Amino acid sequence: MHHRLNAPSHDTLAIYAARLDDAYRSWPSWYTGTYAGEDTPTHVEMFTWNDDRAGWIGDKSNFEVARDAIRTAADAGREDTEVSDEQVYECGHGTSAWDHAQLFVQVYEGGCPADCLGTHTKECRPGCDPYVDFCDGDECEGDCHGTRTYTAAFREAVALAEYVAKDHPFLDEDDYYDQRRELFEKNLDEALEDVKLHYPFDTEEDHQSIVEHASERLWDLEHYEPDGYADWDEVRDAYDHGRTEHFLSLGREFMRNEIPGQLALMPA
Repeated sequence: MHHRLNAPSHDTLAIYAARLDDAYRSWPSWYTGTYAGEDTPTHVEMFTWNDDRAGWIGDKSNFEVARDAIRTAADAGREDTEVSDEQVYECGHGTSAWDHAQLFVQVYEGGCPADCLGTHTKECRPGCDPYVDFCDGDECEGDCHGTRTYTAAFREAVALAEYVAKDHPFLDEDDYYDQRRELFEKNLDEALEDVKLHYPFDTEEDHQSIVEHASERLWDLEHYEPDGYADWDEVRDAYDHGRTEHFLSLGREFMRNEIPGQLALMPA
């Protein structure tokens, strides 16, 4: 990344931290199947990508760039990855039911006492005294939402998410365009191999020359198709153009050569 992030405000951090109350955007409760709250969520979803969704190459690039930046923030000043291994959790795309990749980040430093029943309730106010005030349970030691410290990983994750939402769609443009080009090349190669099958009498040398003649039109397709997609019909049209040019070139070369019993034609 080549940009400077703005430090998120406390209010912005609180908005993202509120995802702890959403079973579908918090971890581990959603993945352990404990919907009744047996597992107190510690991490919230910050970045996702799914290749069935429009714009997924940008999502994937942001996901991977953010993951590395968040892990770096978590491990700042350390020589190991023990902190980021705990605070940054990646799952999905091949392991989840919907093939949906998600990046979860730990919100608060440390843990809250297991017997603090009011940990995530509005009734448990900051500084409440369980012997005087009514909190949610006799063992409540205060509102953890109001007294706990946000992790460096979470602060970095929120700053990155806000940058994507408000400043620029891509965290790293070079990474985005590299991934898009790589996928386009793969899809284009597959399409060209399929198109080639429709001309069984062309040689491999013909095919390579056709692609060369069509190269400008073929590469122009990258700018019109989203997410590295190579439209088969467009590839076929460009290929047919290149094929016409290829055989016209062969014909011109043939006509320039000396034909037995005739005068050789002078090059144009």
